[in-house]
Amino acid sequence: MNHKYFVFIVSILMLSACTTGKLYYKNSSGNRVLGCNVEFVGMPSVDKFAVEYALSHCAKSAVEKGHSLEPEQEYLLELDTTIPQAPSGMTWDHELAKNEYESGNLSKKEYGYIVAHIDMGLSDN
Repeated sequence: MNHKYFVFIVSILMLSACTTGKLYYKNSSGNRVLGCNVEFVGMPSVDKFAVEYALSHCAKSAVEKGHSLEPEQEYLLELDTTIPQAPSGMTWDHELAKNEYESGNLSKKEYGYIVAHIDMGLSDN
């Protein structure tokens, strides 16, 4: 197989496994500002929830600081981003979350939220 063709195929496959999202808000001067730009790579069906979680936290933080969201992103303020407690008083980490997901103890949404929670440095539960 041609090396260039192989690199191209691998690049396409890697890009297709990347889930991204952006949050824009308006500051007190009315300027449109990029508040967050998030990316999760792994399982797109789970990563979409990780993006949702991260953007929701970003949106809530922006509003707390007095900024306003664009109308199509206001739904992020209403999301319940509560994550389940880790089993047996443990703290969530990637390995524990993956094991719980693979065992059927977490939904895709819960797993995605936990992944984002960990990646954002919030896993001090």
